[in-house]
Amino acid sequence: MALTLEMKFNTENGKTMTISISEPKDGLTPAEVSNVMQTVIDQDVFHYEGFPLVGINQARVVERNISEITLS
Repeated sequence: MALTLEMKFNTENGKTMTISISEPKDGLTPAEVSNVMQTVIDQDVFHYEGFPLVGINQARVVERNISEITLS
């Protein structure tokens, strides 16, 4: 099972930007994720289409299962 942490931010132009991180550590708390997201915003690390990130939209962990199909 593959896990991905998706952090969604609001941008100054009204759009949403997602930063995805594979294999986040177990037991992440909402406070830890929120603090990281706020740091990304405060430090002006990323822009989307030239616009800065201005707010936290949502965060979630996505689980993905892959089943290989053997082809003959």
